[in-house]
Amino acid sequence: MTMKRIKKVIYLSADEIDELVQERETVAESLPEGVERQSVLKEVSQLRMYADAKRWIDSPGLKPDK
Repeated sequence: MTMKRIKKVIYLSADEIDELVQERETVAESLPEGVERQSVLKEVSQLRMYADAKRWIDSPGLKPDK
């Protein structure tokens, strides 16, 4: 199994990215220890950072006053 390319996550919502995280975690759990599993876990980590960044950007503190 090859690591699948992360969809253009910049266009996804944080919740949609969280769904990708769940899917990739399920895949990682089914893999034996090794390079392939580590690759999937690295992707999970990246996706979590993207989701956290999306939430931070959408936070009220970063919105201009109206």
